[in-house]
Amino acid sequence: MTYDINHLKELVNQVYDEAVTFRRSLHMHPELSEHEEETAAAICRRLDSLGIRYSSGIAGNGISAVIYGKNPNRGVGIRADMDALPLTEKTDVPFKSVNPGVMHACGHDIHTAILLGTAQVLNQMRDCLPGSVRLFFQPSEETIGGAKQMIEAGCLEAPRIDSVIGLHVDTDIDAGDVEFIPGHMNAASTEFSVTVKGKSCHGAHPTDGIDALLPACSMVTGLQSVITRRMSPVDPVLITVGRFISGTKGNIISGEAEFSGIIRVLDMKNMPPAKKYISDMCTSTAEAYGATCVVNFRDSYPSLENDAVLLSWVKDAFSQVLGKDHIKINEKPSLGADDFSYFCHQSRGLYYNIGARRPGETRPFPIHSDRFNPDEECIRTGIITETAAVLKILQEESKTW
Repeated sequence: MTYDINHLKELVNQVYDEAVTFRRSLHMHPELSEHEEETAAAICRRLDSLGIRYSSGIAGNGISAVIYGKNPNRGVGIRADMDALPLTEKTDVPFKSVNPGVMHACGHDIHTAILLGTAQVLNQMRDCLPGSVRLFFQPSEETIGGAKQMIEAGCLEAPRIDSVIGLHVDTDIDAGDVEFIPGHMNAASTEFSVTVKGKSCHGAHPTDGIDALLPACSMVTGLQSVITRRMSPVDPVLITVGRFISGTKGNIISGEAEFSGIIRVLDMKNMPPAKKYISDMCTSTAEAYGATCVVNFRDSYPSLENDAVLLSWVKDAFSQVLGKDHIKINEKPSLGADDFSYFCHQSRGLYYNIGARRPGETRPFPIHSDRFNPDEECIRTGIITETAAVLKILQEESKTW
């Protein structure tokens, strides 16, 4: 299908102020992962006002809505996450969080407002859409991975969704710009915990016990040798220990130590050997000190891999609505993790960043900061790019339906 770019920009401008207002309301009333009840209710009220059909209560508080086009059985999906973080906000904006210890510090309020704005624009164009559009308002991105649960609930079926797009705000990029990362964009992650057990005793008589603290410390420092000596130096692997607990008093030999962390890899084939090397190293180190240990792993999100065909289509569409100068290509992936990756493994997926840095701002606060304060102009960019992406993907995919 073809569309008039100036008319599309006009439609986006018409919904922009309303999207900003909705975003500010969400920002004032953030809710943690798995507790997004009021957020979901506000989204449902907005969808009701637009006359868009939806199902709620999916994967907890998730919402799946559909805008039906000419083909009600095939379509494209757009995802927005909607949970907040356990942070006390320190910005001075008039719409700062009123919920103590909870803040939208990752931009999910913006993502949700953008998707509702996009829904409003696409709903006005529904009679000329070649296919349908599925809207994923997804919970629990910051914890248990609501994307996986929504997929398991059948949200990629009826209509069948072959491609899903999503976006994320980024204050390292100027507002008005977008950034693509080809191929691997985000890492796969696995959390791990290690419990070392020895035998406590008086600090004056260390031979009466088995110090659990010493082997645990050796393990933490030794873990980096897994990266530098056991894994290929050309494959990105990151091992982080962020928690360590041992002992109760300075003159008592510790009988138990616990630490936990996370493994991140870009290529998922590197995760099994990394887990094995960590387990082997910890077990042998504990044995060398006369202690024992238990190593546990919990796989988190898979790697996020952008589809090359989708990127080519969408990049072309963005060049038309934004101009080529506002399209950035970054060849350097991030070792952060995002559960949008589940869509990439169950369908074709494309995730991109939208700029949220104010003009002249040199050191903006990043996501997950208690002073995160993005330029709301990114909402306009988000709506027009999501709309343009959907139109382009439907145009290309409908050729084979």
